[in-house]
Order: sequence, then C-alpha cells, then structure tokens
Amino acid sequence: MRTLLSLALMLGLVVPACGQTAGSSPDPRFSKVREMITGQVMGGVVPSIVVAVAENGEIIWQEGFGLSDVENRVPATPHTMYRLGSISKTIAATGLMILVEEGKVDLDEPALEYLPKDVGLRAFEAKVEDVTVRHLLNNRSGMPAYAESFFEDDPGGPRPFDETVRRYGIVTYPPGQSFIYCNLGYQLIGRIVAHVSGMSYDEFIEERVLAPLGMTESQVYKGSPLRHHYAFCYTQDLKKIPQYLDGYPGAGGNYSSAHDLIRFAMFHLGDNLPDQEAILSDRSINSMQEKYPPSNRRYGLGWSLDGDEGGFRSVYHGGEGPGVDNMMRLFPEEDIAAVVLCNAECEELYNIQKAIFEAMIPELVEPEPVDTIAAEQESEGPGEMYGTWRGHIVAYDRELEVQLEVDSLGAKVMVADQPQDDMEVWMLTPSFLLGMFDARIPTPDNERYPYRNRLAVVREGDRLYGAVITVSQRVDRAGENELPSRVELRRSNKE
Repeated sequence: MRTLLSLALMLGLVVPACGQTAGSSPDPRFSKVREMITGQVMGGVVPSIVVAVAENGEIIWQEGFGLSDVENRVPATPHTMYRLGSISKTIAATGLMILVEEGKVDLDEPALEYLPKDVGLRAFEAKVEDVTVRHLLNNRSGMPAYAESFFEDDPGGPRPFDETVRRYGIVTYPPGQSFIYCNLGYQLIGRIVAHVSGMSYDEFIEERVLAPLGMTESQVYKGSPLRHHYAFCYTQDLKKIPQYLDGYPGAGGNYSSAHDLIRFAMFHLGDNLPDQEAILSDRSINSMQEKYPPSNRRYGLGWSLDGDEGGFRSVYHGGEGPGVDNMMRLFPEEDIAAVVLCNAECEELYNIQKAIFEAMIPELVEPEPVDTIAAEQESEGPGEMYGTWRGHIVAYDRELEVQLEVDSLGAKVMVADQPQDDMEVWMLTPSFLLGMFDARIPTPDNERYPYRNRLAVVREGDRLYGAVITVSQRVDRAGENELPSRVELRRSNKE
C-alpha cells in the first residue's frame, strides 16, 4: 500500500512551492526546512505537510507540500482545512476568555457554577466544588487522562455527554496539586461556553471567535459536512481514516487552514490584522500565557508553557489524534509564530518546527540546561513504596479488588481472581508509581478493543491513590482511547 501511494504522491503535485503566495519567492532562511518537508512527502512518509510563518505582524511564508486527498490526488495548500486535534483547546480557551471579560465567568469560581445541574462530576480526593474553571483550563483539575474517538462507521456513535461525565468525570487527585493533561476538562470548558452563552458551542466559537478574526477557512466539526476543502486523515501506512467525533467539542474537533491558524496565532501575539476585531484585550491575551500560579510552569489558559529555549520564552500547542499531527508555536517577545499541519503521524514534526525557529532565532541551537530538580528526584530511592498494597478499582459500573506488590525487582498486580501480572514500571519514586499491566478491567467500554492498563498512584503515608487508565489501541485508525477508573490501596505490611 505504501509503495503505491508513495508513487501517487510523487506523481502528484508535491514539489515545493505548492500553495506559495503568487509572485513571491521562498525565504532563503527556510531552505533547510523545505528540504526536510519535501523528504517526508516525497518519501511517502506522510501524505502532506502545510506550513505558515509570521514575523513582525506579517505572514512571511505559507506553503503546502503533498496531497490532502491521496486517492484523488488533490494538492494541499495553505488554504486547505486540517483537523487540529488539541490545538482546538487554545480556541476553546479564547472563547471562554470572552465570557470572562464580559463578567459572565469567574476563573476562580467552582466550575459547577457554570455547568448544568445534571452534569455529574465525582470527587474522591476533594469536593467537586473545589474544581475551579481555572483548574479545567490549566489541566490541574485532579481529573485523570481521558480520550475517546467515535468514528462515523462505528455503531451507535457518541454517547450523551452527561453520561460520559458520569462514567469518566472523576477527580482522583487533589485539584491544583499537579498538571495532568485531561481532554475531558476541555470538553467541560466547551459545555460551560455553551451553557453560559445560551448558544451551542459551535455557534459561539464560529460567531464570537472565528468570524471576528476573519477565519473563514475554519469550522467546528459536529458531524455535518464541512463547508470548505479539507485534508483527509491517514494512518502511517497511508490508509484513509473515516471522519470521527470526540465526546464533546472543546478539547478537539476544530478544523482550520494554516493560513487561518497563523492569523489566529498573530492575534495572540498582539498583531491584529486590519480585518480582525479585538475580541480580547491585551491583558487577557497575556494572562493566557502566564505561569500562574508561579509553581505552574506547564500549562496556562489554553497554552503549553514549557517550551522556553536558550533564554527565549515560547508558548505553544500541539495537536494529535487519528491521522493528525500539528504544532502552533509562538515566541511573543520576538513577535514570531509558526504553524505546521500534517494529515498523518509525523515523527519529524518537532524537528521541522524547531528548524523553522532556528532559522529565525539562531541562538535556539544552544544546548538546553539540565533539569537538576528532575535529576535529584530520580536519584532518590523508592523504598517507601516497597510492600504489599490492597484495595479496589472503582470503574463506572463495577468495583474490583486489586493487590499491588512492589519491591526492588519491580511490581506485580493482581486484579480480582485473575492471575498475578508483572507490571512494566515506568517510574518509581518514594511517592509515585507509574506503570503498565495487562489484567482485565472488563467494563463494556473497555472491552470494545484490545487494551492495557496504565497505573498512576501517589503515596500518602500507608495509602496509595490515583487512577488506572485503560489504554486501547485502534491500530487501523491510528488512534487511542484512554478511559480512567479510580484506584485506592492500603499497605497491608511493611518491609
């Protein structure tokens, strides 16, 4: 399959300059990047890559490489809409901040204040009222990871969102304690936007964000036909992936062209274009990019904050999913931004975007400082975790006994009456254990696809608490579901 489609790509319109602005020549600073991209596309590694770059309030480069539709040999251009994946979170946060500026939402009030009463979050390590809107926005709500895609050829389709919250809206860690990337948190942000505004989420985003910013090649996908030419998504062997929906928009689901998205990025740099409205004040834009509270250095209000390099401050958001691999990154003080969109998994995505910024900021090639704090944490002995722990996994429809044994050789798990299972330990410190195991947690949702389980527990004295995430692979769709359950264990003996 890959050989035939690679040939189709090479016979198609894949040479550089596809989609280049008429009458312009490529910026010589980006010759290395263009070679990298051409190698990925001409080699049949990915169907297409589209880039757009802005500097000092102007779009200085936008270009498409490869095919947005391999089967029909349709070229990709900067005006082709791509599925954005989690870059949609930055758009959702922008919409929410409009309501904050209007005084309709307070970031530090309980999220429940702005949700319908029948949205049933459950808290195990706090009160539900302790989860604020800000916690949802900066991925510090205490909810574990969640991800789920519903393809158009799957039977049934998405369940009602309130039911998804009932099953997987669980607070398993203290809110505000740490960063845990959680799609469900942003789906709740989308629900807040809809409930507070009195509009559907897609109507609000399109009327209050996309239209005022002149993003005419962008849309919130809700299952109806897209109104503009878009790129199909593909697996790594270049098999077309059917359209799909998330449980609720907010965390994903947006489509946008590279041309539109770089304009969105420029707005967040403060470079309002003549045809754009100032939908947010500079103060709100800056607050979205702040490390607040100061201990939070991972994720702001819709922006990842851990991308600083060589003394240069950077904010960004990636977007991944079935047939999706994207990056939008800004260097605010340098007034530059870049967007890279791809309609398949692209292992070179990081290097491509890095090469763009190295061409504009040569100092970025300096080596990054060593994280001494992380190194010290890794050097601590994990002996406090050694022993036998017993407790329960609480899934949405059942409770299962579980036993965990940890020693210097690793860890073993036994769920209910199943055989003991060796755990693949990823991290073990005196206060934290992360690993994978294969025992069954046989809920109907879990049993749809082959899966493994990721255990993430925190130690508090002689108690372990946290979540076990069932991770199911959709190899034929290049996708992955993550479905969380609560877990709590007590030490049964000390060593």
